Amino acid sequence: MLSLVLTSVLVLSSGAALAAPARAATEEFRDVPPGSTYYEPVTWMVQAGITTGRSGGSIFGVRDNLNRAEAAAFLHRLVDPDFMPPDSSGFPDVSDPDNWDYAPITWLVHEGVVSGYADGTFKPLRHITRGELAKILYGVADPAYPAPGSDPFADVQVGSTYHRHISWLKDIGATHGYADGTYRPSQHINRGETAQLIRAVAEELGYDTSVVPDSFTVQGSGWGHGAGMSQYGARAMAAGGRTAEQILQYYYTGVQVSSSSHRAYENLRVHLLSTASTTLKATKLNGTDGYVRVRTAGSVLPTTGAVRLEADGGDVVTTMPDGTRKRAGSAILEWPGTRFWNLDSPNAATLRVPDADGSTRPLDLRHGKVIVTVIGGRLNIVTELRMNDEYLYGLAEMPSSWPAAALQAQAIAGRSYALRNMGSLKADCGCHVWDEVRSQKFTGWAKESEGTGAVYGKRWTAAVDGTLSRNTAGTPVRAKSLWYGGGIVDAVYFSSSGGHTRSAVDVWGNAVPYLQGRPDPYSLSADAHNPNASWTQSVSQATMASAFGLPSVVSVRFTLDGADSARYVSATAADGTTSQITGNQFRSRVGAKSTWLSAVTPR
Repeated sequence: MLSLVLTSVLVLSSGAALAAPARAATEEFRDVPPGSTYYEPVTWMVQAGITTGRSGGSIFGVRDNLNRAEAAAFLHRLVDPDFMPPDSSGFPDVSDPDNWDYAPITWLVHEGVVSGYADGTFKPLRHITRGELAKILYGVADPAYPAPGSDPFADVQVGSTYHRHISWLKDIGATHGYADGTYRPSQHINRGETAQLIRAVAEELGYDTSVVPDSFTVQGSGWGHGAGMSQYGARAMAAGGRTAEQILQYYYTGVQVSSSSHRAYENLRVHLLSTASTTLKATKLNGTDGYVRVRTAGSVLPTTGAVRLEADGGDVVTTMPDGTRKRAGSAILEWPGTRFWNLDSPNAATLRVPDADGSTRPLDLRHGKVIVTVIGGRLNIVTELRMNDEYLYGLAEMPSSWPAAALQAQAIAGRSYALRNMGSLKADCGCHVWDEVRSQKFTGWAKESEGTGAVYGKRWTAAVDGTLSRNTAGTPVRAKSLWYGGGIVDAVYFSSSGGHTRSAVDVWGNAVPYLQGRPDPYSLSADAHNPNASWTQSVSQATMASAFGLPSVVSVRFTLDGADSARYVSATAADGTTSQITGNQFRSRVGAKSTWLSAVTPR
């Protein structure tokens, strides 16, 4: 009877026609929330262009009874939306060619699926029954289906009006009837039930009826890679009376917290900025213009103004406020109140490096000096300062308001991490460490002077000082660090876990004896005050599909490891293809806070 003419579909070599998978509704109907019975079939109909809902698109009318005009419209938009209607419908109650139901009704009549009534009318607003819709769907599909010799439902007997049509719907899995074994063919059918039946029949006809979500809701716990010390866990342990040493020895298996003279007074180089040009200026601690001096091209140039620096070839070009220009392979800037220029000066100052704090904010330096070279055609700006105190004073990895034992644990872990990197300078930065989280977050004077009257900064510097000892000149001579097997520990740390830390082999693929997974109820305890004890993130369809290398993603599943962290995450596309990645890859690719996942659900 009906020749399927499909618009905007993919026609396969076998002749089957498959519509592109539907995208989830961007504006959800109030009466069809995600997860409800009719959400997927209604969403599919919306994105397949079959319906726009009611009341301006705010509802679908899921419980409203279906009428003849709506049935015609749904099927017309699915199968043959480009049908050219005749000039006259032949029905006095279907007379306006511009009305929304004119083309659908004339198409359905033209295909011989329905007809009018004895009085010559079509009655477009008449509600239809479950049996009548079964007959219409059968007529649209036109299956080669012999009527069975049995009753599909208790109230649909062999020989009854809709026996063949309802039997076919049951055979293709479109309906299972009611719990009491009936189909209720004479009962009016609502729009929600209609959506279910149309979607099932469309799938039988070869359409791709999968719903590709616009986005996914990812739920989990904790934040970070998960190996080593949990910072929020350390906070809770400190609140419970644990010492810094006890905290560290819990999270780093078998380590020793030793007071060592190893590199006790040596300087560390921290990369701050790579740029084509910049301007550096000193400011006294009282806020007035400060002194700075530049060592370049064999000269020492003092000033209270801004110093302009530019990369030109492999040289640093320095322009002083008075116009003096110097070209050399490097420039060194010093300011008063540091070990490099009059430590006890009444003109103590800070030096500001623009865009060095996360590439968006200036970073002020109180200690050390600045060394400017050229690497890769750009200025390479590093600060050199003493690791054991001057560097650690600016380490902004933990809030300074936390308990002292947690702060000391952080200082020791941060020192150990820095010590591991002090063997030689990295060629690509002329530094031992970066000032960002690829190494450790360093904010310089901002951390040390934090709070009114530096109240928080003083807590942090006191914690650092509490982990070292000095000689009479104030120079560090010994400091606490983490050791294992005669070597400095790679003291990695992270924000918080989902209840169990992870081993290095699960995070990075290499086993480290002191980086073993440990039960971590502390991260989730009330004393941790952890804002990421549970979290929810939204991930777009595009991001999710890219993460798995699939054309689309309709569902996501994951398996857990011994730390209750996602070991593998797998996804299924609308075409049925699947892809599996590790939990670490999932976290990185979708920007999840951690691998401690609890749910990944489509929206």
